[in-house]
Amino acid sequence: MVRALPPDIGRYVERRFAAADQTQAMALLASAVIHDGQPAGPRLLRCALISSGGTLDGLRRQLEHLKIDYRDIIVEGEYVPKDGKLVHVRNLNEPIPDSAP
Repeated sequence: MVRALPPDIGRYVERRFAAADQTQAMALLASAVIHDGQPAGPRLLRCALISSGGTLDGLRRQLEHLKIDYRDIIVEGEYVPKDGKLVHVRNLNEPIPDSAP
């Protein structure tokens, strides 16, 4: 059974990934799991997307890292470094806004 993804994830994939890569990106997201084999939740999928750079290679790397330590992917998706500290700049428990690049 294919897992349904939140609509904001599909819209983000449409904006950020090449048309030829969108179907594969969605398939990768739908099958993403964390370290214990459980499906990755929407927050983790959003973090992986944001930090992927809009490429399949970047998305694959981020999704593979979810299997090692999903906290790293949260940091990459929700935080930016500023003055030597990490600053929380987005809450990806919430849908990715359509205005997000």
